[in-house]
Amino acid sequence: YEVIMRYAFASPTSWVHETVVMLVAVSFAFGGPAALASNRHIRVKVLYDSVGPVARLWLDRFNDLVAFLFCAGMTYAAYTMFWDASHNPLGEWQLERSGTSWNPPFPAFVKGVILLALAIMCVQSLLHLIQSLRGKPAPKIDDTEGTA
Repeated sequence: YEVIMRYAFASPTSWVHETVVMLVAVSFAFGGPAALASNRHIRVKVLYDSVGPVARLWLDRFNDLVAFLFCAGMTYAAYTMFWDASHNPLGEWQLERSGTSWNPPFPAFVKGVILLALAIMCVQSLLHLIQSLRGKPAPKIDDTEGTA
């Protein structure tokens, strides 16, 4: 729509661009919980593959603890960011807006989605930590999935 309006009719829109940016940001934010849920996040496996199962369990525990602490800290940071975007200096509810001619409250919405995604990741990483403390290794990933 935007391409046709801009180049065929010389009438670009602002709402299409802002909406696309918001949708991409929301999709990107939920990519973290999706990757963590399916255990498909990025790993440096050089050390992990060179040690035995007991050392792997301890590496899983260390990784899960660091991931939980990181997610907890990022969740707190996202909470303060969302609070500032959803409240005015007097503490009243007022959503941050984009400042364009359309002026939607997308910045506040995106910051709320980031908070939600990080809170989900915090719970997921806590569950992974509990699982590794119980002695269950991380599930194996088939690295050949999706290749021909």
